[in-house]
Amino acid sequence: MRIGAEPGFEVVATAASVEEAVLVDGAGPVDLAVLDLDADETFLDLADHLRGRRPGIGLIGLTGDDDETALLATAVHRGVRGWVRKSADIAEFLGVLHGVHRGETRIPPLLLTGLLDRLLSELAEERAADRLLASLTPRERQVLAAMSRGASRPEIADELAISVDTVRTHTQNVLTKLNVHSSLAAVRLARRAGLA
Repeated sequence: MRIGAEPGFEVVATAASVEEAVLVDGAGPVDLAVLDLDADETFLDLADHLRGRRPGIGLIGLTGDDDETALLATAVHRGVRGWVRKSADIAEFLGVLHGVHRGETRIPPLLLTGLLDRLLSELAEERAADRLLASLTPRERQVLAAMSRGASRPEIADELAISVDTVRTHTQNVLTKLNVHSSLAAVRLARRAGLA
């Protein structure tokens, strides 16, 4: 009721699930969306859906989580530009709504250090993964890409028209060059770097 009474704002609808929110989004224009990130993990998938349909939409995450750095980092990657704790008063909440509507990013200062540390750490990991992946031959990259899709060694051999023993050799070379001890770790590194 308070948001609806705020000059310049109109509450279009509320939704208790991602499915309801998708229906609301299809019914008419939406400039801002407040996502209760404690209610359902799939609300971050809703962020992707909304940004895909409305690239300029302002997304605001609402949470009661005390340890929110990981969730905030994930949300920022998915386009959330405002962050409000459920314990915030209405004036703070409205300030975030207005700020995001103006195109600002509104994240509480106390969370910024942890967020920036996490994002910089992720960037360093991606760069390290890129350097390791650059050491692979084109055929090793093909084998790793197939592994990332879940293909077995015989399936990789058929796909690349090579023997299973050759696949085994390429797999071992991939593990050595990426400095990992399992195919799962190699796949994780490839996915982090965007290869798969």
